[in-house]
Amino acid sequence: MTEMTDHNQESRAAWDANAEVWDTRMGDGGNDFFNLLQWPAIASFLEPQLAGRILDVACGNGLTSRKLAGFGATVTAFDFSTELIRLAQSRQNPDARITYCTLDATDENALLKTLSPYAPFDSALCNMALFDMAEIEPLFRALRNLLKAGGVFVFSLTHPAFNNSSSVHVLEEVDYEGRSKRCIRSRFRAT
Repeated sequence: MTEMTDHNQESRAAWDANAEVWDTRMGDGGNDFFNLLQWPAIASFLEPQLAGRILDVACGNGLTSRKLAGFGATVTAFDFSTELIRLAQSRQNPDARITYCTLDATDENALLKTLSPYAPFDSALCNMALFDMAEIEPLFRALRNLLKAGGVFVFSLTHPAFNNSSSVHVLEEVDYEGRSKRCIRSRFRAT
């Protein structure tokens, strides 16, 4: 087995083992990090209110899929964790707009074979998952064939500076005469 295959299998096993915990933590509505920081930016880039066809890569428990479908988008969502897909399928599916499948984003041939019948997609989303993939090139190559011309791929990552035990993050919202401003402040302790 190759090192990437080993890493991929370890990551899948970890997500399958922790799927219930993650699902409980995120629930139907997500947490503050998702709702205050991620979702507003994601929605502004994807414009789900235009009711297009959206591919949700590594959808987890389907949180973003449900939000997108709630705006009227038709969503094809996949994750490599069978447990996360099972949990996603157990939750509400607004107007039956979401199609879920278990699929590995590191397998370009499987991506094209499984997703081509649903393509072309207006946009694709991969929220906080690229860093768990053993390799991202197969997904990027497949997206060239799955997205329509001019389609958008939106992804989010945690910067390594914010992903350590010595950082403290605070979200601050200030109202300046009826105009709201959000600001993220971070402090780092020397180690």
